[in-house]
Amino acid sequence: MYIFATFTAIAALIAAWSTYEARQMQPLVQGAAAQAQAQALNMAEYRASVIDYLNSVNPSFEGSIPASQLPGIAHYAATGLWNNYVEGNTIVVYAIAPTAAGLPSFMTLLAQGSVLAGVAQSGYLIPPGAPGVAVPLPTGIANAIANGTPVWMAEISRG
Repeated sequence: MYIFATFTAIAALIAAWSTYEARQMQPLVQGAAAQAQAQALNMAEYRASVIDYLNSVNPSFEGSIPASQLPGIAHYAATGLWNNYVEGNTIVVYAIAPTAAGLPSFMTLLAQGSVLAGVAQSGYLIPPGAPGVAVPLPTGIANAIANGTPVWMAEISRG
């Protein structure tokens, strides 16, 4: 009888401790998701600024547009996380500093499942949740973007 009571008490303590630890971890998980979501929104604004630059300031630009030349957007906060590359009609926006692990998932949500949002892998953009899809990165930047780096591309029409 005492063994059963001791065992029950120990099991109750373990269950209570596990529940306590799970509750303590929940803000960390929510914090990481919030950071990834904020970064995805910031990257989207940066990408929009690059597109705006090409549409209204310098439609024939090729290469990397310096951040200081990008048009300001009300919701974009310069974080130093992003860089861009323009080749032909293709715009590549990619991370140049460590980002939240969940960023590619939130990028995909913002991109509404587009295959132009994902991570770099051996010169290709690999969208999460699209097995077998590999979009080639422009030749001028393909080997410069490290594997696993978040990348969000755009195609524009230039006159």
